[in-house]
Amino acid sequence: MGNELVDIQAQIAAELATLDKSVAAPSGHRVSLKGKTFTFPDGKTSKGPINAVILDWRNINAYYKGAYNPQKPEPPVCFAISKEIEGMTPSTNSPDPQAPACDGCPWNEWGSAPGGGKGKACKNQVRIAVVPPDANDKTPIWTIDLAPSSTSAFSNFVNTVKSAALLPIQVQVSLDFDLNADYPKVTFADPEPLPMETVQLMFKLRGGASSLLDKEPGS
Repeated sequence: MGNELVDIQAQIAAELATLDKSVAAPSGHRVSLKGKTFTFPDGKTSKGPINAVILDWRNINAYYKGAYNPQKPEPPVCFAISKEIEGMTPSTNSPDPQAPACDGCPWNEWGSAPGGGKGKACKNQVRIAVVPPDANDKTPIWTIDLAPSSTSAFSNFVNTVKSAALLPIQVQVSLDFDLNADYPKVTFADPEPLPMETVQLMFKLRGGASSLLDKEPGS
């Protein structure tokens, strides 16, 4: 019985070593937040919290015409993507730019939400590029799109680490969901500084995040 167990363990180890060759590689790079669950491109899920390093981010403004239909989602008719909030302008690839610049656009004003709401008709979002704290140079970079309800928590996180003379890329942070919210509202807590050798690796990985962060709707 002992020899049989050893044989099985050896077989398991051998098959694990070649398992990646028998299945398709994970597709995409976006982490879904649906159902207050982190669903990763490789199919793994977590109810949170998860620890991550935020390599970089982009501010995204997106304006959609008409009511959202989950059965037939439509891309925004006007959108802008930029690291800096000031000076954002619609992409030249926007199907129907609503204004020359986001600043001053009537849909980017408070109170412009459909139905007379206090919010904005244009969705001000943030897309972050993340990797786990124990990443290596082959670790895939994933993105998370933060809804407008989560952007203030992200800004608070950035300001918190800035007050300690640190960049977000220099810390690991715990991402979780606000259980009191009716929708997937992401929280950021317990930032911890990373060792300098880890920070060096994170800066190297950041170079591969730009193409993912700048990806436009429909591209």
